[in-house]
Amino acid sequence: MFETGWNLGKVKPQKTTTNDKRNKKRTQEQVAYTEKKKRKLNNISKINEKLKEHHQIGQNKQMIISKKSKSKNTHSPFADADDFDNSEESAKEVLLNPEKLKNGKLEKMRKKLSEGKFRWINEQLYTITGSKALEMFQENPQLFDEYHDGFRSVVESWPVNPVDLILLYLKQKSEEIIVADLGCGEGKIGLESPNKVLSFDLVAKHDKVIVCDIAKLPIPDSFFDIVIFCLSLMGTNYVEFLKEAYRVLKPSGELKIAEVVSRFSDINKFIEVLAEIGFKLMKKDNSNKMFIMFDFAKKKSNKTKKLQSHHAAELLKPCVYKRR
Repeated sequence: MFETGWNLGKVKPQKTTTNDKRNKKRTQEQVAYTEKKKRKLNNISKINEKLKEHHQIGQNKQMIISKKSKSKNTHSPFADADDFDNSEESAKEVLLNPEKLKNGKLEKMRKKLSEGKFRWINEQLYTITGSKALEMFQENPQLFDEYHDGFRSVVESWPVNPVDLILLYLKQKSEEIIVADLGCGEGKIGLESPNKVLSFDLVAKHDKVIVCDIAKLPIPDSFFDIVIFCLSLMGTNYVEFLKEAYRVLKPSGELKIAEVVSRFSDINKFIEVLAEIGFKLMKKDNSNKMFIMFDFAKKKSNKTKKLQSHHAAELLKPCVYKRR
């Protein structure tokens, strides 16, 4: 009994220990295999991520270089990645901060569209008559604001705004004189001058602006002491504007013209055209690199000599604002 019990006691633990070892070994092998597989998958995943990141960085670097090259070739400030250099660090910054790139692109796109719209409107105004321009703005009044927003940004980059020079001149004159600002735009002269100013343009920016075609002013003869054209001799029939200015000016009245330098194909011939209409040149100021200013006085016109308007119109070229 004792031996049998002893033998049974010995046999059973031996069988249990062997099975446990086998099971334990099998479990360890399975765990090791699973861990090895996981490590392999993790390594593959990491490699893929690095490859993907490297590929994305390469693409963005190429995009930056490509856009910058395009920018240099076209002189356009609207390349998508102008705010970033072509270093790897900047490319990573683009990847880590996509909103920065997104917002920058949107802002530049808006600016590009705005400037493109301004150039288109500007081209229209210089290649159609005043009456056609009036129709255009009457059908699409918002174009006026879009044009002057762009125009304002252009003039703000100039060393001097001719409107400010004209205002300084008017402040030295009697407050009783009557002034016409033809093609007044936003009407700054009428708002800030101490004189009596009537402002005319294709659209009324405020209630002090009279809407009309400035070739056909609703004003009697010999009414104004001074007539102003400040960057407003636009349209293919600008000579008709000058004739109308002659009509509404008092005898010996003043005509002041400020116009972009690049528009003049022949300044002397332009002065001759004004003389044929009946204006005598009193002063010419070309000290500013962006525009030239003329002071004329109303004299008797040479009615015996017919003005060649179709040739005169060619003396002022359309003002084209280039892409910046």
